[in-house]
Amino acid sequence: MKRSLILLLLMLTFCVSAQADDIGPYDPATADKEGRGIFDIADDFNQPERDLVIYTRMTLKSGDAVSDTRNVIIKERIDNDLSRIVFRFTDSLKRGLTFLTIETHGENNDQYLYVPAIGRPRQIASQDRQNNFEDTDFTNEDLGGIKLDDYTYKRGSDTTLAGRACYKVTATAKADGARFPRRITWFDQETFIPLQMKIYNRDNKLQRVVVAGDVRPVGTIHLPFKTVAKDLLENHTTILEVVRAEVDSGVDPLDFDKEKLGAAWEETF
Repeated sequence: MKRSLILLLLMLTFCVSAQADDIGPYDPATADKEGRGIFDIADDFNQPERDLVIYTRMTLKSGDAVSDTRNVIIKERIDNDLSRIVFRFTDSLKRGLTFLTIETHGENNDQYLYVPAIGRPRQIASQDRQNNFEDTDFTNEDLGGIKLDDYTYKRGSDTTLAGRACYKVTATAKADGARFPRRITWFDQETFIPLQMKIYNRDNKLQRVVVAGDVRPVGTIHLPFKTVAKDLLENHTTILEVVRAEVDSGVDPLDFDKEKLGAAWEETF
């Protein structure tokens, strides 16, 4: 699940085993195979050819009260079918904090957090992948750390969401200790944008809901221009609103170097 942030503004795998035309009407006999196939297609469907830059405003709410607002720039670069995603706060108390995910061929993708006050990147340990990211309702894993092979998949009956025909797929974590072992995702059948995700905790309680909307074409891909993530148990909400996005504009590859995460960027709000 690489692009739930760039996507759902996050589905990190590069191997596509199915095509959109292969997905037919729901059939219980093929539900397991098609569940994984839908995730594979969605992972690749809205990938830029070379790079992507998204300028985003983030609003954090505790209950109904706004607790913080932040500007965020998100970048993605594709090299040899592998993705690098970097996420930087450009204002507020989090200004300069930068998070990098490097897709690998191995079991895990590499993730690094750069905090200006410390002045060097810290690698995110595998046991911290499902921790919340900087007071938001997204986890480190949501920001590009998920491997599709870490889950099993089952397609459910097709449904309609916000007037859009959707594929419904349940992903179940293989690891016994996963903080969020089950997530149900509704993919728009036309754009393969995940329009809704329900995420369950170890007690099988629905804890987080992520909803994407205002989907627009940007260059050759589609992006949700508004994403809302809510922790139902904590009554906390993160809202991401895209201000603008640029596809294949020529992003500096050094911005994705873990040793240069503190360097200034050409892109600013």
